[in-house]
Amino acid sequence: MDTPPNHSLLPPRRERLLETVHTYFKFGYTTFGGPAAHIGMLHEEVVTRRKWISNEQFTELFAICQALPGPASTELAYSLSLVRSGFLCACVAFLLWSIPGGIVMTVVGILIANIKGGIPEWATRLEQGLSSAAIGLVALAAYRMSTTLATDKLTRILALVAGGVSALYTAPWLLPVLMITGGLISFIYDAYWAPFLVIQRLTKERRKEEKGQAKDLEQGQAVKEDEEETHGQSTGSSQKGEITSVHDSIRQRASGDQESVKDRETVVDVNDEKLKEERLPFTYSKKLALVFLAIFFALLIASILVRALVPVQEKASYGQLVATFYFVGSIIFGGGPVIIPLLKNYTVDSHWMTDQQFLIGLALIQSMPGPNFNFAAFLGAVAMVNAGLNGVAGAALCFIAIFAPGILLKNAIIPFWQFFREKPAVKMVFRGVNACALGLVFSATWLLWVQTEHFGGNTGYHAVIASAAFVASGYLDVPAPLVIILGGGMGAIEYALR
Repeated sequence: MDTPPNHSLLPPRRERLLETVHTYFKFGYTTFGGPAAHIGMLHEEVVTRRKWISNEQFTELFAICQALPGPASTELAYSLSLVRSGFLCACVAFLLWSIPGGIVMTVVGILIANIKGGIPEWATRLEQGLSSAAIGLVALAAYRMSTTLATDKLTRILALVAGGVSALYTAPWLLPVLMITGGLISFIYDAYWAPFLVIQRLTKERRKEEKGQAKDLEQGQAVKEDEEETHGQSTGSSQKGEITSVHDSIRQRASGDQESVKDRETVVDVNDEKLKEERLPFTYSKKLALVFLAIFFALLIASILVRALVPVQEKASYGQLVATFYFVGSIIFGGGPVIIPLLKNYTVDSHWMTDQQFLIGLALIQSMPGPNFNFAAFLGAVAMVNAGLNGVAGAALCFIAIFAPGILLKNAIIPFWQFFREKPAVKMVFRGVNACALGLVFSATWLLWVQTEHFGGNTGYHAVIASAAFVASGYLDVPAPLVIILGGGMGAIEYALR
């Protein structure tokens, strides 16, 4: 059965747009540290502070993003706004999230001929301070998510295994495989193994109870013989005591029933009030979702045909750029780090730019806020300027082309996720998927730390920044963007005191 749209039940569009701008505007300037840090900041803002969705829903969306091609953190940011307020607000959220960094990368790409050398040391230390603060936020998000997603032995084991494996191995196919495996394990456990264990426990308890009853019968027979001897002496007082006891029991039971009814009525009232206060999520039909899926595959087929039929030339054309970057965005799992060698192969090896130009852009994107896929805007600008064409147009086309596949697929998935997530079997699957996704967040803390320390500096000082960020955001209620800015300030202090 298709899900009917509920647009009339949502607040006015202007109110939703204002909420989106107020929530996402700061992200375009403070999301340093890469995808792992982005997840922590989104969780802090959307789940902890604004309470748009629950921990479980956030983790399910995160798990789906990890299993789809494209930039996971950007898809998650888009999805959160889509579920909250609809397509227009989701597009605005995406632009606020990514455009500031994309503009900087475009300008640098156009002016690349005048930029010499690599990133200076002060910029490296500043970026390390920003990333160290982001590590604290990621660790805080992982801790908070664990309180609701890893509540029994099975989910804790799955989170531990997924976190350990993803910290040791970085193959792009690994993340979807881990989450699918976790979902299958939790389904098998909840649907078959757990009921079997319950039956075994109940059988043991029944046998133990039967043995106890038999022993009580033997003892009762002996007691009965003794009571018969003194029966005549205590009949009157015994009957009176029994009657009094029965009356007291009836009164207590009636009183307890009344209190229980009152408690249930109170809970129902509270739940009703809570449902009235909560805003319904944005929904749309599964038919529209299938249209988005068809568009994704049509564009993918078109990009494959263009790449196969149009010869690659040293001077890139707009068509070749769009086809190449859409194709890359459609096949890349694992986000920014995985996309680098593939982009280098398609741009540098095709002679659209020099190796030095590519490396300067790669160094710069590590120090910029926003998604790593903004690197596409830089590459498009450089390729078009080198070809004697419009660099701004090249940057815009590559920017759209590389983000489009993931957003189209996310639009296609959301209605089915909303429909099936409440099914008992799907809940069993998502229990394991969420646990594995939690493990990925924990491992992201470590991977982000390794990435930060790769450029040297004072390791102990960076650990202090991460710890201070954890405490400031988690226990002192300091907003996440301000924590990131303070981390950058501490990184600048490290450079000043070198």
